[in-house]
Amino acid sequence: MVTNGTNALYTKAGTLRGARVIAGKGTLSQYGSSNSSQQYFRAYRVATTNRGSVYYKVVSFNGSLRGWIYGGKTTSSFGGGISSTNTMTQASMPSVTKGYTLANAAKNSLWVNPKWSQYKAQPADMSGYKSGDTFTVTGAATKTREGWLYYQVTDDNNSAVTGWVFAGGLNAPTSPSTPTTPSTPTTTPTKDNSIQIVYLNASGQQVGQTYNWIIQNSDLKSGAKLANGAKLGDILNNSSELTDVANKNIPTGYTLSKSQPNNPVANVTVGSNYTVYVDQVAHNYTSQLSYYDSDSNQPISSSALVEGIYPVFNDTDKAVFTSATQGSIPATVFDNDIFKGGNLAALTGNPVLINGRYQTPSWKFDATKTKQENANAKYGDTVKLFYKANPLA
Repeated sequence: MVTNGTNALYTKAGTLRGARVIAGKGTLSQYGSSNSSQQYFRAYRVATTNRGSVYYKVVSFNGSLRGWIYGGKTTSSFGGGISSTNTMTQASMPSVTKGYTLANAAKNSLWVNPKWSQYKAQPADMSGYKSGDTFTVTGAATKTREGWLYYQVTDDNNSAVTGWVFAGGLNAPTSPSTPTTPSTPTTTPTKDNSIQIVYLNASGQQVGQTYNWIIQNSDLKSGAKLANGAKLGDILNNSSELTDVANKNIPTGYTLSKSQPNNPVANVTVGSNYTVYVDQVAHNYTSQLSYYDSDSNQPISSSALVEGIYPVFNDTDKAVFTSATQGSIPATVFDNDIFKGGNLAALTGNPVLINGRYQTPSWKFDATKTKQENANAKYGDTVKLFYKANPLA
């Protein structure tokens, strides 16, 4: 995750008496906009105050900052001073994937996850590696902040030796039958040939993955040089191509915002980030309801209910079980008034003859069991509502 500088880091939840500031908003803003993967954060504890404020205990990847930070009003998504992020961005695979060797196993070894891409990322087990072993590339990704390319590789002689390695630490296989020409498309993004397109929502939080647009020689004006810092307006035949690429790669579930900042694409430089603001496409995930007996754990048949139907799932009920995102359904949903005196508070059965007189079975909503049984439910899933039968005489 990343910090955005809107909230400070405290020794404990900031609203609690005695809470002291560990790092101010300015420091956390610098961490949030840093070009170093060491300044990402990991959340490992969460607490909610009696006022409903959510705080996360976080630690920076480099271990220099650790404390509590405000994270919004719900545990289903990050808010407040933090937001989720992708530390790695998927990259294009090389045209040749087999026959690579390690240039210097002591300097650029394998990692389970690329170093600093995860909190306490670990080196891979290299005990089965032998000098001269060849590797096959099975994956490719760049560090989102630094733009460094990593390959996921597996030792051809020992499949137990596998992990991620900096692309510069590999020797590519020689391939005289496939000579490289100036017209060969470039597939590896670097600071000298690409632009990172970053998609932000209205709150300035990144959504989706950063897209690396690799500029090809065929895109350049005659005599133009592709290099870090070059302005697109100076080198490209069509500087608006960046806009076209950005629009085509908007993350799923989002659409281009109508309020884009005034950032002429002709002034964007090679090796920089290009920011695109997007709005979430309105989706409604509505859960359907099913009804269960708390004691038997068996479904309550509609035929057992008065008029042979379940409660009408009206607009008020649907609003409680509808969300724009497919996140987890919080347990507090089942404390809603619709379960206390509303449409879903109780079920009424068909009258039955007991000891010579008719009695009407009924069930009362069981919030405790319903919460337990739906602990992992998400909006859009079918929710199981549990009801406790009232005893009959």
